[in-house]
Amino acid sequence: MKTISHDEVLNRFVGEKGTIKRNEFENELKADILAFQFKELRKKKHLTQTQLAEKLGMEKTQISKIENGKFNLTLATINKIAAALGARVNFDLQSI
Repeated sequence: MKTISHDEVLNRFVGEKGTIKRNEFENELKADILAFQFKELRKKKHLTQTQLAEKLGMEKTQISKIENGKFNLTLATINKIAAALGARVNFDLQSI
C-alpha cells in the first residue's frame, strides 16, 4: 500500500495550491482555527459566551456564531475579541 502525503491528499481532493478552490479551503480552515482558539481561550478564562459578549458589547448569539465559524470577522473585531480575552493576534503577510 502506497503512502501519500497530506499535500497530495489536498491536491487531489481540494485542488492544487493557488487554485480558487484551494484558496477558499485554506481561508475557511484558518477562520475555523481562529474560531476554535477564541472558544478555547474563553473557556480557559472561565468566561461564558454571555460574559464575553457583555465585555465586548455584543449579543451572546454573535459570540456563538463567531465560535462556530458562522460569522465573518473584521480585523477590528478579531483584535477586540483577543484583547477582551487578554490575548493579542499576530498577522503575517507572506509572498506567494
